Amino acid sequence: MIIYYIKKGYGISRIKKMNNEADIKELNDRLTKVKDEIAGILTSEKEDSFFAQAAKLVTLQFETYDKLTDGSFYELDEAAMKANNDELYNWKLEANYEDSFVNPTKAANVYGDKGQIIALLAEKLVFGNTHIFNNRKERYVIAIELFLEIYNLYKEGADVDAWKKAIKDHQTKYIDLIAMEAIHRQYDPDNHKVTEILNKVKPGDYRFLYLYGLPVSDNEVRTAKFIDSLSDSDLTAMAGTLTKGYRKGFEVMGVDFAKKKSVCIYYNVGFEKMVKTAAEQFKEMGLASTFLVTSGAENKQSDFDHKQDMALYLDEAFVDTYLSAFRKAYESIKDKVRSHGGPAAIEIFGERDFAPVRKKEAPAFDEKQRPLYASLINKAALLRTQFLPGEERSFAIIAYPVPEIGDKFEQIFADTVKVNTLPREKYQKIQQAIIDALDLGDHAVIKGMNGNKTELTVSFHELKNPEKETNFENCLDDVNIPLGEVFTSPVLKGTNGLLHVKEVFINGLKYTDLSFTVKDGMVTDYSCGNFENPADGKKLVDDEIMKNHETLAMGEFAIGTNTVAYVMGIKHDIQAKLPILIAEKTGPHFAFGDTCYSHSEEHAVFNPDGKEIIARDNEVSSLRKDDPEKAYFGCHTDITVPYNELGEITVYGKNGYQKTIIKDGRFVLDGTQELNEALEELN
Repeated sequence: MIIYYIKKGYGISRIKKMNNEADIKELNDRLTKVKDEIAGILTSEKEDSFFAQAAKLVTLQFETYDKLTDGSFYELDEAAMKANNDELYNWKLEANYEDSFVNPTKAANVYGDKGQIIALLAEKLVFGNTHIFNNRKERYVIAIELFLEIYNLYKEGADVDAWKKAIKDHQTKYIDLIAMEAIHRQYDPDNHKVTEILNKVKPGDYRFLYLYGLPVSDNEVRTAKFIDSLSDSDLTAMAGTLTKGYRKGFEVMGVDFAKKKSVCIYYNVGFEKMVKTAAEQFKEMGLASTFLVTSGAENKQSDFDHKQDMALYLDEAFVDTYLSAFRKAYESIKDKVRSHGGPAAIEIFGERDFAPVRKKEAPAFDEKQRPLYASLINKAALLRTQFLPGEERSFAIIAYPVPEIGDKFEQIFADTVKVNTLPREKYQKIQQAIIDALDLGDHAVIKGMNGNKTELTVSFHELKNPEKETNFENCLDDVNIPLGEVFTSPVLKGTNGLLHVKEVFINGLKYTDLSFTVKDGMVTDYSCGNFENPADGKKLVDDEIMKNHETLAMGEFAIGTNTVAYVMGIKHDIQAKLPILIAEKTGPHFAFGDTCYSHSEEHAVFNPDGKEIIARDNEVSSLRKDDPEKAYFGCHTDITVPYNELGEITVYGKNGYQKTIIKDGRFVLDGTQELNEALEELN
């Protein structure tokens, strides 16, 4: 089961910080001043230098901002808006990236030890596109002021330490503003910019795609056109699958939905028509919407290169400042945060394969910063629960393909809709049969086949009252859509062995020969085959899955039952492209990090049969009462062994009890064989 953590996104609500004429005048004066200084750089620096190129980009941003302000931008046709978008994101277009100063390698080749800061500045300037489209004038001005400060240091011949100090001072000085905007974006539905964009959605007119200030590719345009082609009834049904699942999640978890006043809809550019329908359905439920918007057109290598830019200024003092700023931001709208329900996310899959290239020139956390960053993420999550306790919120996630998946896009989309709407009652009964067998055991053994080297033993909690208690949750079509899994929080002691998958996509990255060694439920070793140098593979896993922790607990063991989704993947040859949300239902999966009940362990949860799910804790999370920082990792990453690599799942118990649930990729337990019918399509 996926735990939904906060993701990068845009679409900030407007914060009324400029509360008097003096503030407004002061900001406008600063804007005028930076405009004059940028004009001077254009005439004094060589055309191919970073500073001249940056001044040219900023000048284009000024021009775009003026058009947005006087309204003339909205009169442009789609071709003109696209041309403007391409020019604003010229540095990050894949065709230009290698020779762009956003690329740390290019920046280092030209500016040596200052290259990382040049690349960071370039990234910040491009990010300024979102500020001008969302009328975040102060955020935009401070980015230009930082650029000008570094430019002056460059002209003075200052050393790299002076440059780094300027970066750190800037991040520290403005973290209050950044935190305030981030929290308002998430929890405050008043005057939300995205609402204005959704109101501009009209059949056949796709100019709204360019109003976020995000990069837009042909993939986003084709997505919008396809969504536009769907009937109102189809859109209503698709949105309803998400919104009804969201509401059902509160019922399943026993959380009072009536106390909730807002929901945050996560989506990718191109899904606006569906999102607008979902927001209307949520409104009928009494929920106002906030939005986090991402774009599949983001340059993934660039995002990877800049993933650890914080290494340029991260230290204990910054962690304290960061947490203090976010605490103040939460406090500023604490009533709105407390009445927030959680995210409703529309994810995408099918994008072109991305295999990251690790660059020595890119910033990277050192040995001191790695645990510091992991601690920051964990403390930030703990801070959030102080204002919105885990037992008072829920979520829902659904995923759809995008045209980039290939020529079969429309058929894959239709099949995905089918997968997302499988009959609840049928799977509830089948999954209960699996749970009944598992509850009679004290551990399970999972073995791979067909080149999969998995061999794991997973330990279960002891049921003191089996008539009223269970270890496994019967997961249906509520928070995690589609339905199709039973899951538990393993007992760590006695959970041992090797987890291996030959190929898997996790958070947009493709891994080959991914493996984890587990001893008493804790990761002791890990690797992947993405690079010739094993150390590079280990570093990738460390950054992306281990999240810079020295070890992680196995927070979840689950058995997926959605054979229809598995067949869809095989039939369309997209198995490796399925998002973990769907892929986790196509075999057993294991999550490293927190349990699925993170921050809500005390809240009793029940299956449809009325039994309480008692496996909400493990030996790590049980530390929360004495030392919360040691009880959580702030991450939860699912890894699935697909049916065609699954040799066996057998549960063992006292007095020689033994039941095999899956053998050679087929369900063999009584009451589950119906799941094999979908698999017969592959014969």
